[in-house]
Amino acid sequence: MTFLTTLFAFIIAIGILVTVHEFGHFWVAKKLGIKVLRFSIGFGKILKSWQLGETEYTLCLLPFGGFVKMLDENQAAVEPQERHLAFNRQSVYARIAVVAAGPAANFILAIILYTIFFMIGTNGVKPVVGLVKNGSIAEQSGLQSGDQFISINRQKTPSIGEFSINFLQAAQYPTVQMEVQSKNTDLKDLVFILKTDFFANPQQGIGQYLGFEFALPKLTPIINQVVENSPASNAGIQTHDKIITANGAPIKTWVEFVKVIKNNPNKPIQLQIMRNDHLVELSLTPENKNSTAKAGVSVMIPNDYLDEWQVFVRKNPIDAFLSANMRVYQLSLLNLKIIKKMLLGETSIKQITGPIGIADYAGRNLRASLSAFLAFLALLSIGLGLLNLLPIPILDGGHLLLYLLELLKGTPVNQVSQRILMGIGLFVILSLTFVAVYNDLSRLLQGS
Repeated sequence: MTFLTTLFAFIIAIGILVTVHEFGHFWVAKKLGIKVLRFSIGFGKILKSWQLGETEYTLCLLPFGGFVKMLDENQAAVEPQERHLAFNRQSVYARIAVVAAGPAANFILAIILYTIFFMIGTNGVKPVVGLVKNGSIAEQSGLQSGDQFISINRQKTPSIGEFSINFLQAAQYPTVQMEVQSKNTDLKDLVFILKTDFFANPQQGIGQYLGFEFALPKLTPIINQVVENSPASNAGIQTHDKIITANGAPIKTWVEFVKVIKNNPNKPIQLQIMRNDHLVELSLTPENKNSTAKAGVSVMIPNDYLDEWQVFVRKNPIDAFLSANMRVYQLSLLNLKIIKKMLLGETSIKQITGPIGIADYAGRNLRASLSAFLAFLALLSIGLGLLNLLPIPILDGGHLLLYLLELLKGTPVNQVSQRILMGIGLFVILSLTFVAVYNDLSRLLQGS
């Protein structure tokens, strides 16, 4: 069932994004009087085809893209009476409009999806500070345990999710202003001085970078699930076991147990466990996986665990639309910054995700909730729009670059040069695809 949900979510996500992108090209081309011969979703073998007016619409086997084929003298002979309908006969400004319409449609879709997302509303957890680490950016800014984040650079942060997305936008600057509410209800304005570039290593997480942990209700260290063939399974740990001590030290919360695991990769930990009112002694050796110690267990979470910590965020249509525009703007800048750092070698290309990773994330979000899937779809739409705007031949951005050169020199770039550039572009895209699929497979094999 999980695989089918993942596959279904992937097909829906890619199908929507590709259709909207190609419809952008199609709609503007038709409005400008250009003859469209074919509107195709997918590549390869045609599964379904139908003719409406001058355009053939096709649905193909491989759902990894699509295309709009327009009448063009550079691709085939055109009857004299139809030459005015050919794409290549249009002004350079008309061609720019047609090419730019695809990415623009993706950004518009993202705004629509985020508007719906904010109107539906979503559950979140209040961004209350727990532990503040000594010597950290958070401590030096004056942040204290029990403080609740109210806003970042005047952007409201009602939940941890809102805090995270607003911080990613604010982290582009050397200082960040945060408004917090202390335990005694006093409001404080704190200035966080970002000494290093967060985006050089975004995998570390915001909490680790700033040096604090969010507060959450304490969980009793009772085992909920044990992963098969994991260190915990091999040690004999079972569901409903309660951790009493670890290496002689009492364990009262799940966080304490997790810290012991993290501090002892590949080292035996002597545990005392309460099982059916009997004390059992076991030895657990966490494995070091992806530079993180893991035992292969999860904690039992009561149904009312987050009741008093939850917040429901919903906005009226106008506020939702304004917030959606701001969210798309923020994420676009964030994506561009990460792309820039990848090109400069300042961050790892391991962040690139391919179809396997997209399918996995799509499935997870669809299983979580409709609103989560809509937000994920919006994020993908932004990524697709930005990707297509990169000045790489074969992508929309590559075509736009050629048209810009045409405006500067007064004549189109010759066909031989275009073919060479397209070949280079194809090589770049295939290389990126290889890296993305390799990263996906690596994550899959490593279980991350």
